[in-house]
Amino acid sequence: MPTIKEILDEESPPASLPAGPQMKHHDNHDKFMEDLMKTPLFMKTMPTEQDMEENETLAALHSLIYDGTPEEIATNFKNQGNECFQGGRSQYKHVINYYTKALDQKADDAKLNATIYANRAAVNLELGNYRKVLNDCAAAITLQPENVKAYYRSAKALLALDKIPEALDCCERGLKVDADNAALKKEKEKVLKRKQVLDETEKKRQEQEAKRKEDDSRLQEAIKLRGIKMVSREQVERDDEDSDAEHQPIIAHPLQGDHRVKLDPVTGALTWPVVLLYPQYNESDLIAAFHEEDTFADHLQLMFGEERPGWDVEQTYTPDRLEVYFEAQVEGNPPKLLRVGNKLRLLDILKHPDYQIIDGVCTFFVIPGGTDYSKAFRRKYKKRKP
Repeated sequence: MPTIKEILDEESPPASLPAGPQMKHHDNHDKFMEDLMKTPLFMKTMPTEQDMEENETLAALHSLIYDGTPEEIATNFKNQGNECFQGGRSQYKHVINYYTKALDQKADDAKLNATIYANRAAVNLELGNYRKVLNDCAAAITLQPENVKAYYRSAKALLALDKIPEALDCCERGLKVDADNAALKKEKEKVLKRKQVLDETEKKRQEQEAKRKEDDSRLQEAIKLRGIKMVSREQVERDDEDSDAEHQPIIAHPLQGDHRVKLDPVTGALTWPVVLLYPQYNESDLIAAFHEEDTFADHLQLMFGEERPGWDVEQTYTPDRLEVYFEAQVEGNPPKLLRVGNKLRLLDILKHPDYQIIDGVCTFFVIPGGTDYSKAFRRKYKKRKP
């Protein structure tokens, strides 16, 4: 474990301060120690205003701390901070207070002030206040360019912040001052190991990003070759601003999540997320990977072939009577409702000149044919006029 000398720049013993009044006899040992700790010689924390109001002797003795030159007063506060530091983490806020008081004296001694800044940086390093460490170390190095401990503490703070080039620079600058400094050499090794880890991580990220871009380029090319139209919801909403509010663009399925069109690298086939809307009951289904060679008949048979969904109260959603439609977005005209042949491949439908894939999701209406609802639903579209 490092000694106080190794952690802080302790160049001289604590300055002699008045010891306070002779302590009277105490039957109570705890009370004796409490009174003893309220004299400047033994205090480990800065006295409060209440302490001095309650103890006139303490107030008088405390005022003596400010007797002397700024350099002497600053040295007293520095030494008090060094002593307080040995009290452990619970005392660190008081340690910082002592060093700050020392710097407030504005002593005309660059080396002394550099030492105080470096000491305060040591405490903030223990607390993880890395920005404060860097500020104090910068001040210390400005005042005393050969302050190796300031370079060392800067390097540790920068490493904690993953600022590797800057940490390495601090190590190298410090080693130029003291080429045999063991602590700086060890810290430089840590920085280089961390650099290696981060470089490998960045290399993998770049490789993954390059592969992602390559895959995306292939996907876009496959979609383009098929003549499939893809648009964003914002585009549709701009085109639909003047349309009837009752017929706003279809909302994407809430379960869509991260499901996206995918290109099979072996077969070159596409699979699409497809949303089936059942407007009669305000229900829907998501087929996460609808192969472009599949037909709606294939999927409807799987979904409705054996048992009806609980929401199908009239029991009309059977594969043989279900009809599939899509809303065709025709520029300058209101949307049209077009029926899809259940035995057509999905690819054939997506290539239809009036079909648009909105935000990467294919959307279709599914309605039982020959019902009153089916007739009413289709009439809504027939009534629309340009």
